[in-house]
Amino acid sequence: MTRPNIVVIQADQMAAAALGAYGDQASRTPSIDALADQGAVFDRAYCNSPLCAPSRASMMTGRMPSDIECYDNGDDFPASVPTFAHHLRAAGYHTALIGRMHFIGPDQHHGFEQRLTTDVYPADLDMVPDWDRPLEQRLQWYHDAAPVFTAGVSKASVQQDFDDEVGWRSLRHLNDRVRADRATDEERPFLMVSSFIHPHDPYEPPREHWDRFADVDIPGPRHPEPPSPDQDPHTSRLRQMSGFDTREPDIEDVRRARRAYYAAVSYIDDHIGRIRQRIEDLGLADNTVMIITSDHGDMLGEKGLWYKMSPYEQSSRVPLIISGPEHLIPRGRFAHPVSLVDLLPTLLEICGAAAPGEEVPDAAGISLLESIRRELTGEVGPDDRDIVIEYLAEGTYKPQLTLVRGRFKFTACPGDPDQLFDLEADPEELHNIAAESEQAEQVELLRKELQARYDLHVLDEQVRSSQRRRRLASRALATGKTRPWDFDPDPEQRYVRGDFWNALERGKIEDADR
Repeated sequence: MTRPNIVVIQADQMAAAALGAYGDQASRTPSIDALADQGAVFDRAYCNSPLCAPSRASMMTGRMPSDIECYDNGDDFPASVPTFAHHLRAAGYHTALIGRMHFIGPDQHHGFEQRLTTDVYPADLDMVPDWDRPLEQRLQWYHDAAPVFTAGVSKASVQQDFDDEVGWRSLRHLNDRVRADRATDEERPFLMVSSFIHPHDPYEPPREHWDRFADVDIPGPRHPEPPSPDQDPHTSRLRQMSGFDTREPDIEDVRRARRAYYAAVSYIDDHIGRIRQRIEDLGLADNTVMIITSDHGDMLGEKGLWYKMSPYEQSSRVPLIISGPEHLIPRGRFAHPVSLVDLLPTLLEICGAAAPGEEVPDAAGISLLESIRRELTGEVGPDDRDIVIEYLAEGTYKPQLTLVRGRFKFTACPGDPDQLFDLEADPEELHNIAAESEQAEQVELLRKELQARYDLHVLDEQVRSSQRRRRLASRALATGKTRPWDFDPDPEQRYVRGDFWNALERGKIEDADR
């Protein structure tokens, strides 16, 4: 059989709960919702770190951030660690990255044969946390409360410029794959990853998308009050780090910021719709799998928090939708917990590099298609699959680890009170039941599972040692002549060069109805 093309579209900071496909009545996401109606929707999908760089590195390698020593947004991971781009490229796929992946360091490809844009953020060691530094001594790059107070329409912004380029280059790359097949008279399957920066803060959508919500009743945060610092010091630290402890948005600030966020999600939905339409126009739809996801969510004012960095559901849950030919992708909604480390085994199964049910060496996850099979057959239940979330970056002084097992979510961080939530009885995560006597056995069971996976003392020292090394390297590289690691796209030779008439002919893709 012809191996399918694969298109992965990733947004940044797009919460599952803000999409119509996940039940939100205020959203305007017809393209994502249509893909969900015709594909597989994972209702309990999590990132493995609620922060951009470690989440993406984990997703691409199929391994936990701590396993590849990518702890935070100022951390690289070794070029020798295979990503799903390496795997598919070795299997004969053309692999291309368009947009952001927050790679830090000199390797700006990590297996992709082609990269068509630079990243929106720098690739240097600029964002290295310091667990020995008091939070009140703010670093320049910390998240700040200001975007909540300044949210609103922008005629142009850095993020709009970037995403418009990502969208346009994605459409043109699809054209180029058709041209390449025609030139060689051979169909080579491709992986295209299109990665956008919206709806990441600052919340600055175009006017067109802002106006779509003029008459929409966007709900406010259900529980905007922050938990008490003695019960949840991590939330208190995040608020202090971002300045929300001294500057609280009023109801109008919150409404404007949330409207801008929903508008930015709608803007991403338009890009997804255009990519899907181009796939159909080029006759590729019958043999192309599309995957929609995000690197993490956004708290959007819940519990007094904005942005990510928290293990709470709004921050750690992500959309995960797979749509494609029905013989490849089952239709329906699936309730078993999954996470982004499952994407690598999934892509290997889709492209035929791994057999159904086959374990991928070194991968922490399983194929999402295997998860579906297990759920449909009843072979396993939701309690039989653990999802682990690590947070090892700014806003904490010790490793914070979260384990999701069935209805329970357990979070442990040395020096902080344990947290245990029953997500069935308490989906809003309002009642920490870790200290209740009837939950003692459950807490001990989940704690032992984390202890079997991690030595927290060793992990703490590994993170601190990494921070010290990278701070030194960053200071040194900023001294004297500097050489940034930012990706510089290759010069393009796609227009009329050399053989005049043949160049024009190679560029043409005729309309079948002409």
